[in-house]
Amino acid sequence: MNGQILKLSTGVAPRGEVWCEPLKIHFPQVYRVIRKRASSSPTASSSMHPQTVLTNDFSLFTTEDNLNGAIKSIPLRHLTPSDDRSLIIRHHWSKLLANTYLRAVEDIDSSHSCGAICESEEAVFTIVTCRTRKSWSGPTIFYLADFFEDDSDIGVQIWEMSIGVDGELRSTDIFYEDD
Repeated sequence: MNGQILKLSTGVAPRGEVWCEPLKIHFPQVYRVIRKRASSSPTASSSMHPQTVLTNDFSLFTTEDNLNGAIKSIPLRHLTPSDDRSLIIRHHWSKLLANTYLRAVEDIDSSHSCGAICESEEAVFTIVTCRTRKSWSGPTIFYLADFFEDDSDIGVQIWEMSIGVDGELRSTDIFYEDD
């Protein structure tokens, strides 16, 4: 996993619509990043030789469409049933903590191909992929944050929301179930 550090600048990546009330922040917009390879025949028309999708990744920042559409960023509210993985968007209190989190995820499962740190004007976030569990309704985007309050046993409260393939935002406790 490459631990990219990507800083959002004003106007490049608008904040998303997911609001974390305890922290009073918006989570960043999630994008599907599609990289394509055009036909190698310079004389053939593009309609005869369609572009081939090379990668279909996810990001918390947008890329300007460049190289004649070779890279496109498409804003997402939810994943589709055909997506082969789910996403975890996590708030962090610092870039150091975000980097530590990505390293720990990589230590546990080095197959994570999509992991990045993103700094918005409001906070620091990471995005990682995870296997979609059979018990879930399909590929899901999870939004996670820890916040501190004195009324919990350890002083930390967990905020977790998700958006499934139906596009509905729900409160969940999949990652922090009470046993």
